[in-house]
Amino acid sequence: MSLPAPSFIVIVGLLLGGITLVARGDEVSDAERLLRKGQTAAALAKIDAYLATKPRQPQGAFLKGVILVDLGRDDEALAVFTTLAEDFPELSEPYNNLAVLYARQGEYEKARRALDMAIRTNPDYALARENLGDVYARLASQSYDQALKLDPGNRAMQAKLARYREGGSVVATGGAATAQAAGSPARPAATPAGTGTARQAGRPAAAPVPAAQPQAEPAAIAAAPAVPGKVAEEPTGVAAEGVAPTGGTPRPEIASAGEESEVLREPDRGVAAGGWDVRFSPYTVHYHPSDEHKWVVLLGAEKGLGGNWLAGGVVFSNSFGQPSVYVYGGQRYVNPFGFENWYVQWTAGLLYGYVGKYEDKVPFNHNGFSPGFIPLIGYQFNKYVYGEVGFLGTAGLMFSAVFPLPKN
Repeated sequence: MSLPAPSFIVIVGLLLGGITLVARGDEVSDAERLLRKGQTAAALAKIDAYLATKPRQPQGAFLKGVILVDLGRDDEALAVFTTLAEDFPELSEPYNNLAVLYARQGEYEKARRALDMAIRTNPDYALARENLGDVYARLASQSYDQALKLDPGNRAMQAKLARYREGGSVVATGGAATAQAAGSPARPAATPAGTGTARQAGRPAAAPVPAAQPQAEPAAIAAAPAVPGKVAEEPTGVAAEGVAPTGGTPRPEIASAGEESEVLREPDRGVAAGGWDVRFSPYTVHYHPSDEHKWVVLLGAEKGLGGNWLAGGVVFSNSFGQPSVYVYGGQRYVNPFGFENWYVQWTAGLLYGYVGKYEDKVPFNHNGFSPGFIPLIGYQFNKYVYGEVGFLGTAGLMFSAVFPLPKN
């Protein structure tokens, strides 16, 4: 059955909209992959182009900060993470990275306060807790060193300082490339205030961040490398204040970007997150077309209820031009039989609208009220738009676009 011109235009528009959303969402992932390959300048150009259209997206801004760290542009990275912490105080990872940058500048008290904020935001953020221990070790080392200057003959103090200098560092900062190549990324917060684990989780850390492989301690806070699999090194003999040229106290580790990190991967939206999906159907195909058939247009919404359950309602103009309503409950099963991005759904409820001479067009109809049951198949193009085909019994097929809304 050929589509009338208006229908063709609407459907093409929806498809192009979905493709555009996919492309924009992939720009962050593409930039992250370039960073992991060591193509830092290309990654920065890609993320700058993305932020030109979405300047307030935390995923893109965080990744830009990580890229700037890899480029050694710490002042610019500090500005990016500061803005992120101000605009999205629920995210713990920007605080962690601020702390690392402060520590590189020797401002360990500022680093401590930033890490306190990271842990207050997410008490389960293991990387921030590890970094806080490293910062406290630096503060202790500095304090012991100052005490020795005041009392050079204090052997107990000399022994304490020696223990800090002999241990060497167990952390080094790493960009996305280093962390992924090392196979030991740290994991970010699960949601803006969710859980996060460090290296032991084997996943990217911080809002966007994988942690780097433990390495020998360079003389100062290790810089994020731009080449995959390589950790930045400093010439021996260059020491931070109060730290021996070789060995020394542990250094904080930066949260870097990874494909699976939670800031790059937005929280679930719509029904999947217990929120709302908006549904729009511009076209229905009838198995047995009739001159009586009118254009069918539908608009509705449904709410996730937990588990696979959902409930919702739609208003539509039925096949005979009559205003109609369908209120329902049902279930959605995502990735059935291992088919990624697909889902199947069924709904059952109460239908009203087929009245007068069209009352017999739906079964068990009484004064316009009848039971309804609709199975459908859907495909998730991305987090922002799905496509669906609903099976209307022996009547036809309904094509719909579904738009999951942010939960908050």
